[in-house]
Amino acid sequence: MDDKGFIFTADATLALVVVIVITASIVTYVGLPIFQGEDHQHLEALADSVLESMDQSGTLARDAALCSSNNTTLQDEGRSDLIENLNLVIPQGIGYKLTVGNSVISSTDSDASVNHTSPATSSDVATKVKVISGAQIGWVGRAYYKQEEVNFVDQNQTQVTTLWNFHNWLQNFNPWSNGLDNDPYWAGGQSPGSISFNIPTNGTINGAKFLLGSSGGYYNQSWWQSWWVDHAYNANFVLNGNSHSFSGDDFTDLQYSSPNTGEMYNYLGNISGSELNSGLNNFYVNFIAQSSRSEQYMPWFSVIGNYSTSIKVPQGVLTNTFNFTDIAGVGNPSKCLQYDLTTGSIITTPTKSISWNDLKQTTQNPEIDTSTPFQLTNIPSGTSQGSAVASTCDVYLPDNTRLFDAYTVVNPYGGCDRAIVQVKNSYGTWQTIFTSFDYNGVDYTERTDGGYGNIPGILNIAPYLTAGHNTVRIILWDDAPGSDYDLVGLTSCYSTITYSQLPIRWDTFAFNSKQYKSSTGTQSQNFNIASDAQEALLFLGTGMDSRNITVTVKKQGSSTTSTLYTGSIPYVLNLGDLDAASTQTKHIITNVSTNGSYQLVPGNYTLTVSLTPGKSYESGDYGGSGTSVSTYANPEIFSGTRIGIIYPKFLQNAWSSGFASTADEAKTNANNTLQGILNSTHVSYNANLIKTEAIFTGDTPSSIPVRLELWKQ
Repeated sequence: MDDKGFIFTADATLALVVVIVITASIVTYVGLPIFQGEDHQHLEALADSVLESMDQSGTLARDAALCSSNNTTLQDEGRSDLIENLNLVIPQGIGYKLTVGNSVISSTDSDASVNHTSPATSSDVATKVKVISGAQIGWVGRAYYKQEEVNFVDQNQTQVTTLWNFHNWLQNFNPWSNGLDNDPYWAGGQSPGSISFNIPTNGTINGAKFLLGSSGGYYNQSWWQSWWVDHAYNANFVLNGNSHSFSGDDFTDLQYSSPNTGEMYNYLGNISGSELNSGLNNFYVNFIAQSSRSEQYMPWFSVIGNYSTSIKVPQGVLTNTFNFTDIAGVGNPSKCLQYDLTTGSIITTPTKSISWNDLKQTTQNPEIDTSTPFQLTNIPSGTSQGSAVASTCDVYLPDNTRLFDAYTVVNPYGGCDRAIVQVKNSYGTWQTIFTSFDYNGVDYTERTDGGYGNIPGILNIAPYLTAGHNTVRIILWDDAPGSDYDLVGLTSCYSTITYSQLPIRWDTFAFNSKQYKSSTGTQSQNFNIASDAQEALLFLGTGMDSRNITVTVKKQGSSTTSTLYTGSIPYVLNLGDLDAASTQTKHIITNVSTNGSYQLVPGNYTLTVSLTPGKSYESGDYGGSGTSVSTYANPEIFSGTRIGIIYPKFLQNAWSSGFASTADEAKTNANNTLQGILNSTHVSYNANLIKTEAIFTGDTPSSIPVRLELWKQ
């Protein structure tokens, strides 16, 4: 789906016409739907956001007045402007019908060649109505600035990412089922092996931290007697040839026991940036079990990295990042514990159980308290209960802006097996946008055990945000089939939005979230490149067990396919640069000049992503039922995998309006407002080129109903 932003600035086509400044009440109500569900809530929120933003920008009042005038030229101007704006902000695959007074505008008006459905043939139609009333007579001033295109600038972004996570008991995989004293190397078994992870950046690597869990184990004193000793093993974590040695005394006692393995411990260590490589990094762990001691096993291992990346975006595009609160602990029905990742301290929290049946409700009043670890119950697929933590962040989307891109980064650690991600929009409606298990008609996994190991790295949240304050919630848990409630944690998770008040175009085409049951995951996504596009980017959001990726592209309707990339998984790929490379035997999306420069070719294309995972013992993800060293994990592609097509040219004039009792005052107000917008977006402009005008308002109908209907095509 083309997830364009649905909050936008006003139109630029300026005409000296009589218009009305609306200052009185706006009445809003909701049409009764045929069917209620999450799709309907999404459509309803989208319709409300579109109308509200059009009203806030002044576009709705202006175009409603034009469409309601007796002048056919002005009616056509209003209709054309509304069609242009609606097509920019309503995603592909969504049909619309806008009724302004007696004037009807629909999605078929802009592309009659497409086989559109209509509200009469759709099973779910969301309707929003605004009745505009109350005119004020006076002067409306307009200020507008025409800029053909903006420059692209480098935008630096700091990424904090779980680079690798093992979430299982290593004893569940051969050869370590015989004990760490017999096979003391992970990987390798009897001798050092190598497990690799990728840091997808050519920028600065700031450093990382790692966590290693241990069970206490027991003395095997004789054939007839044994007892618990509750002590972590000694270990040496070797990364790129750099040793991090520590003893069992250096671990933090987590103050809980797991059945049949004893007391549980965690070690937290730091990794300097100089120890890490851009691209592949290799490590192994040497477990040094104490003599005559068995059942000292590894329940989790995590590496969390911090690095910077840079992408080119149009000048005037703003990025805001909103952080989640770090949280970790154990949600046990008899004892809940909270773990502080920074200090290593442990506190006991009130025992708490929360049912999925309550969490999945779209309206939660009062809000469910997930601020401390809890037992999650009534999980519909796989193990029905787990040790869970959750964290939330507030995502504020300013009014009167275009939302280009929005995503949430999930950084789990510990024994985490599955996850849920939800969004509450600014109207208070919760939507579940991801579950490890299949839910609400969406197939999130091909596995039959509820999506074990199906934990997202990056998810696309743009379709679910509305102007104002939104809440994103991540729920993470360890499956507890034998009441072995283990430590799980979330650290450095965040949500990022990219937006602008300027009339810039940035189209997003997101993949679907899916866990595959084979050792290869493949998914295709259609996308469109229009005239004047300058950047074509592919952002990657795959499973943490993923190793390598292949990206191919073809023109829709053609059998000619080009391989753009094969290798380790980066943060972002520049599709234009890859397609235009001299090593390519054919160029699909670019027209390359003799000097090596290129232009993106307008057209409809299909991009296919195919990825392969690492071995199952490396991540703890069972590859089917296999547990040998030759078994591969199950790969995942998440909605954070998305194509971004970015355009440097302004779609229209940037403009603002202001109302006053005199013409000069109205023009000054409008000029000041426009310069404030341009200054806030850091766009270079010549204030002398800002044009102003003032128009006297006159009569208008006493009320103009504006009705917007949306449905899925």
